[in-house]
Amino acid sequence: MRASSRRIWFLPALGLILWWGARLGIAGNVSFEMAIAFGSLVNFGLLLLIPFISDFQAQSDAHFAVRFKHNLRGAVVYACLAALSVGVFYHVVAADQTAFRKLEREQFIEQSLSDADAFAALQQTDPRLAAMDRATAKARALDSLRFQFDPRWHVTASLILLVATSACCALFATLICGFLRS
Repeated sequence: MRASSRRIWFLPALGLILWWGARLGIAGNVSFEMAIAFGSLVNFGLLLLIPFISDFQAQSDAHFAVRFKHNLRGAVVYACLAALSVGVFYHVVAADQTAFRKLEREQFIEQSLSDADAFAALQQTDPRLAAMDRATAKARALDSLRFQFDPRWHVTASLILLVATSACCALFATLICGFLRS
């Protein structure tokens, strides 16, 4: 039982070290958006790799449901740790870059909604904006922006996405490994 518990934590911990190494390695070397895409792809790759490694370590004669549960454990543990890491990275380690992006977007909202002609053009293309005045549209846009940059929302959204992805990756790994073993 103790060896199984250690195995469940070993791969996610190793994956987390790899993710942090990759993220800190490119921090400041690429654009903010490119770093987000890179971090997401690394998380996805690790969410695929962890269930495959778990399945290769599992007993080959185990039933599909047993192997799926075994593969899912490590992937979900990694997903939870990765969601926390995403929040810590963007709101602690790279807090200055995150705050700068938020400020840039606030300025964009201010600029795009300060011109009456530009706002009228936006209202023609968006039916939701057509029913609002500029002050209401500006307030809603800024509220939405504050919500998007709230660390609690960021961690929650990351957690939901990563746990769902971990379940899909565990299922995929279980199916492929079962197919390869037969």
